[in-house]
Amino acid sequence: RRSIRKYLDKPMPEEIINKLIEAAKWAPSGMNEQPWGFIVVQDKLLIKELSDRSIPYISKVIEENPKFIRYKKRMAVKDFSIFYHAPCVIIILGRIDVFSYQNDCAMAAQNLMLTAASMNIGSCWIGMMNVLDKDGWFRKRFEIPDNYSIVAPLALGYFENKDIPIIERRPPEILKYF
Repeated sequence: RRSIRKYLDKPMPEEIINKLIEAAKWAPSGMNEQPWGFIVVQDKLLIKELSDRSIPYISKVIEENPKFIRYKKRMAVKDFSIFYHAPCVIIILGRIDVFSYQNDCAMAAQNLMLTAASMNIGSCWIGMMNVLDKDGWFRKRFEIPDNYSIVAPLALGYFENKDIPIIERRPPEILKYF
């Protein structure tokens, strides 16, 4: 699985999206709570609006934390989209009353992304979209229940399957063997 940031302008069939969500639901969850909920967005204008509404929040995050300064350069690109113009965005939300909802939803996201990769569909976890979690417009527009919180916003779509460079990984830091 690689993070894909350039997508073809090709819609994803509902059947494929349903297969991805089906894979996500088989993730393990603490006490089998299955605390996830899914929002699927394929409307280009709505995806653009989600991106546009995120930008002021992201700018504030950048101002408050210099380690995110590299995102400022990305956001300066003409026609910037936090979703990289993906034709589909799936937002995985978790029920906050479940102790392990963040971990559980992250595992559901991983299942979804690995299944997508097996189908030659690119994905990218868009963590910066989490800034909309408390935004009134977002919660009202998408009818988010009060007991749900954004965990994993995912950009998805077909991509040119060229050689995707492998990003070097640091050796694992094994803290201790006993």
